[in-house]
Amino acid sequence: MLFRSCVRVLTTSATASLLLACSAPARPGLPSSGWTIEKKAERWKLEGFEANLDLSGIASVDGKNVLIGSDELIAAQPGRIDKTANLIKAGELIPLMANPSGKKMEIDIEGIAASPADHCYFVTGSHGVGKKQGDFDAARASVFKVPCDPATGAIQPAGIQRVSLMPWLEQSEAFREYVKKPLQLNGFNIEGLTFREGKLYFGVRGPNVQGNTFVIETTPASLFGGAPPECKVHPLPVGEARGIRELAAVRDGFIIITGNASAEATKKFPVSQTRMADKVFDVFLWKPGQEPALFSIGVLPRPLEKAEGILVLEDAPAHVDLLVLFDGAPDGGPQTYRLTRP
Repeated sequence: MLFRSCVRVLTTSATASLLLACSAPARPGLPSSGWTIEKKAERWKLEGFEANLDLSGIASVDGKNVLIGSDELIAAQPGRIDKTANLIKAGELIPLMANPSGKKMEIDIEGIAASPADHCYFVTGSHGVGKKQGDFDAARASVFKVPCDPATGAIQPAGIQRVSLMPWLEQSEAFREYVKKPLQLNGFNIEGLTFREGKLYFGVRGPNVQGNTFVIETTPASLFGGAPPECKVHPLPVGEARGIRELAAVRDGFIIITGNASAEATKKFPVSQTRMADKVFDVFLWKPGQEPALFSIGVLPRPLEKAEGILVLEDAPAHVDLLVLFDGAPDGGPQTYRLTRP
């Protein structure tokens, strides 16, 4: 594991107070971005969200309203942001699909993105299999378009659309041999989603192939057009056994958080390709179209649990403020971080 160094930082500003500044050398073979990562002192709270130990996706369409997902539900939950109180308060659950059998179902929501210009959210399931048994559930292989009211930001359930990346994945040269395999065996799994300039970007947790993880790029028009979508695959050299846990669009590219690409062993899969505890989350800056395109920023300071969801609170010329949610922490354990540009 790379050596990490940290220094404490004191400030008199209550709103921008930073507790911890961390730096890390660039990943071998990757240039440093020159950015720094700092954990802010301000405390945020989520209130009223269901399955709050398993929150895994968050996005805002207007800076006031959010949509949050849990990987244990077939519903997403809107919320309202109060930046004065550092609070996100939940609204009522919005079912994304029907469950006529009444049996337990889960979409395994792993990413939520927002398109303000289109007044909608996009929600993706993992498109993977169960970690314990390796069972495939078609509900997990879902992508939803969730419209909202342009004036109020309220979700409009009647307009929800559902498609799947699975037909394309099963024909994809990059992924077809990994589809419907468990994470323990380097199987395919989506764990992040963001939207930028008319395109969707899916962050792939697994597989990791020769030190590369992947981003799948497509357009909503292609994805929801009634045929297998046209997709572009971007390999990213993040290191062996690492996979994308979330990504977010910012003005100069994408912030990507990576973690363990695999999963812990189970009775059915007693041998796992897991090589490290899922406690270290590296942060990268990705600039598609440049050479090189990937830059190391550092390591996420003091993660409470597994880093799962990112909300960009502010994208200013000098810095980016992120709200990060953690799977396994009560109410998502929201923490804020400042990424400072050089």
